[in-house]
Amino acid sequence: MDELLLDLKNKIENKPHIVRHLFEKGFLITTKTLDNLEGFPFYNNWDIKKIGKLNFIIHKGTLLYTYLNGDKTYFLIGHAYNPFDMNYDENVILGQIAENENCFETINRLTGIFVLGSVDNEGNIFLLNDASGIQNVCYGLINDNLYITSHMRIAGALEDIDTDQYVKRLISYRFYKFMLGNYLPGDITCYAGLKSLIPNTYVMFKNNEFSIKRFYPNAGIKVCQTESEYREVIEQGSKILQNTMSLILKKWNNPAISLTGGIDSNTTFAAANGVYDKYSTFSYISMFRESVDAEKAKKISDIFGVKHTDYVVSENNSDFADFDLYKLVFECNDGFIGHYKDNDVRKKITLIKNNVCDVEVKSWVSETIRAYAYKYYGRKKFPKTLKPRDYTSLYKIILNRKICNQTDKYFKEYIEKTELHKHIFNYDETDFFIWEFEHGKKCSLDIGVMRSCFDITIPYNNRAFLDLLLRVPLKDRISDRHHLDMKKLMNEQLYDMNIRVVNLNETNRRKKLINLYYKINTHLPF
Repeated sequence: MDELLLDLKNKIENKPHIVRHLFEKGFLITTKTLDNLEGFPFYNNWDIKKIGKLNFIIHKGTLLYTYLNGDKTYFLIGHAYNPFDMNYDENVILGQIAENENCFETINRLTGIFVLGSVDNEGNIFLLNDASGIQNVCYGLINDNLYITSHMRIAGALEDIDTDQYVKRLISYRFYKFMLGNYLPGDITCYAGLKSLIPNTYVMFKNNEFSIKRFYPNAGIKVCQTESEYREVIEQGSKILQNTMSLILKKWNNPAISLTGGIDSNTTFAAANGVYDKYSTFSYISMFRESVDAEKAKKISDIFGVKHTDYVVSENNSDFADFDLYKLVFECNDGFIGHYKDNDVRKKITLIKNNVCDVEVKSWVSETIRAYAYKYYGRKKFPKTLKPRDYTSLYKIILNRKICNQTDKYFKEYIEKTELHKHIFNYDETDFFIWEFEHGKKCSLDIGVMRSCFDITIPYNNRAFLDLLLRVPLKDRISDRHHLDMKKLMNEQLYDMNIRVVNLNETNRRKKLINLYYKINTHLPF
């Protein structure tokens, strides 16, 4: 067991209200034989099921579905639903995937947070995750044991391994905490023998080896050339979102939209038009600037008769019993690859201790279709084909040349391993940086911690939906015209209220500074 986990174990051992959140909503698929699930890290909060030669160890708050087809068992961990055919039964969805030769047609139309795959009697495995990789998945062979898991540090709890030396240098680097949060480059994890499953790719395990193959994109997109083509995209996109909000009501009893004054959650709220009586909304205030969002959210909710709750979070760590232990567990669940801000920890504890809802309807992932890299950097143009150094510069501010060059290496391996440039066609590659890294790595870790509070579903997390909206011309995606037009089509009254709170990350000064860094770093020959 690595030292970080040993320290954690000693501190939380006799704290049942803390250990219940360790690796919460997680899973582990392994060949390793475990005598019992009583002690660290499972503490009797997990169940075990044998499928073929594999042990499926599943947190009691996590759903596992299986479907037997011949010598293969198909499995889905998490939740999924299809806003195209309105199917919301995971057992039926698994059957469609198992019995359809072109299973990706069904998979690409699924919304949800899940990992799915198949295993045969020989222990061969097929594995992929949801559209944006919001369900974190790590895989690898460690000490000859197979690991497929939701949390990278689970492997370190069961094997004698140590954090990778590059990762140690990177996360201790003084600028690591800046830019888009805590996550690692390429497909690496905190352990050299464990890799991250990247969205839009699948993994095969056969003959004791892993192989990776990209299945999306498999063709180019035709960007809208006429206003009628654009209107058709807006109408189809709006219908998908409306269907999604209807399906959520069939899967959960007490759904709540986390609402702010931002355009993403506004559009989600608009999609619930017609079923507002079955939804509630909530906001949290853990720092002053969030009070503006909460004020706008309440105004919107009141206008449409939706129950709204504000959760005001104390600004004092001392008001929360075992604050340091909660923080330690949250950081462990994220892989110990960065520190949580205290206000985020206080927020999560507050939400855990309140009966907020059974599922939060969250508006993440929409940045993919909003050309977020252009917004974040304030740029009008990026290179058509990104080099590894472009990825490094989009990822973090790294002035240390040794760390920078090593980071380039990991992105180079990722690009080659996933054959990205053979598949990119006429998509904008920066969209895939946001899609596969900000969401597929950063948000997948953040969401894992948030699911300690309640389940989470994301209406935008649907590959076919994202693909549809990427047809909108770049200038319209940068201006958010498509979001505004969908909001107008779904709820014109809300559109006419013209409420929009701009993200503080979008300030002109910040854009100029990081854009200057991007220009310099991508032109340095070393």
